[in-house]
Amino acid sequence: MKQATGSNASRFTNKVSIQQSLDGHSFSVAGLEWILPGGDAVTVEVLTPRTLLVPAELFDAAEVSELLASAGMACGEGQRAVWSAPAPVGPKTAAVAVMVVAAEAAQLIDERLGDRAVFTTPLLEKTTDAHPTVRLELRGGILYIKVFAGTLRMAETIPAASEADIRYLVDRLGRAFPLEEMRLLLSGADAKKMRKLIGSRFKKVICES
Repeated sequence: MKQATGSNASRFTNKVSIQQSLDGHSFSVAGLEWILPGGDAVTVEVLTPRTLLVPAELFDAAEVSELLASAGMACGEGQRAVWSAPAPVGPKTAAVAVMVVAAEAAQLIDERLGDRAVFTTPLLEKTTDAHPTVRLELRGGILYIKVFAGTLRMAETIPAASEADIRYLVDRLGRAFPLEEMRLLLSGADAKKMRKLIGSRFKKVICES
């Protein structure tokens, strides 16, 4: 249907999102219809709890299946692994993110974008904070957790469907790290809500815009 007024030009983008359901049985691909043919690289952000960070110097594309299997994330039937370019995740630290997605979603990306696709994940977001820091971002029912204490100490993606889940995960985090001595860096649309929920556990809370 043709629009009576306005233009679709402003809707064209260079970013696509793949969101895998938490049970792994369904997925959505958003933004692909607004990608212009040809041109520059397109960022494809993958939202899935089956995400693994691998030190860049140890990553070998030929060993992706073994890496995922050793982490308990082996691809099942109808699934495929995709991965990012090496990216800085902290001071002097770079990593490659390996993600398990529906093979159908990956095929859609291949057919439309080819080698223009650049895969990424919220787990690759970098913090330049020199202080011991916990970085949390809630996206699509997934809690992205990164802990810095001199270097990257932890990077996990864990399903968190409710506030109770978030409190439980932070409680477990507090058993491994001295949260009361650390800064909490919150990102995403739920940052302010999460600050009220768990901010009192930390020395200082920063909400990124």
